[in-house]
Amino acid sequence: MKSKYALTLFLLIAVALAGFAAEPLQYEIVGAGSGTQGTYLVKVYVVSKKNKPDLELLKKCAVHGVLFRGFTVANSRVTQKPLAGSALAEQQNSDFFEPFFADGGAYASYVSMVTAQYDVVKMKKKQYRIGATFSVSKDQLRKDLEKAGVLKGLGAGF
Repeated sequence: MKSKYALTLFLLIAVALAGFAAEPLQYEIVGAGSGTQGTYLVKVYVVSKKNKPDLELLKKCAVHGVLFRGFTVANSRVTQKPLAGSALAEQQNSDFFEPFFADGGAYASYVSMVTAQYDVVKMKKKQYRIGATFSVSKDQLRKDLEKAGVLKGLGAGF
């Protein structure tokens, strides 16, 4: 009888911890100058235990940052607000954004790496800060999210 309770308790804890397995994206995003018409040029930094850059993670963070965090261009102090308005939009539309940001998801079609160059800085023992510059197609991203009903159109308030 005790083994049944122990097994049930173990399974409940395992299921509860599995819900926390998907960590939120942890990154920094800054403006990297002006991009071409309809794009943002951003630099994204992630902290990793490996000194090998994860291109897909960096791309995901670039699109996520443009949508939900916004960014500041350091040398000009220009601030760009998030396209989706706030991080609440991600929670409110989680049924859309979970597959969107899944591995191999649609996010990848809105971002491209500007140069095939990474900034890798060793911070602590087995901890690296990895950065890269990306171009994010903000106009196409906004248009597609409006079409999907995730974002309101710019003229919807009138």
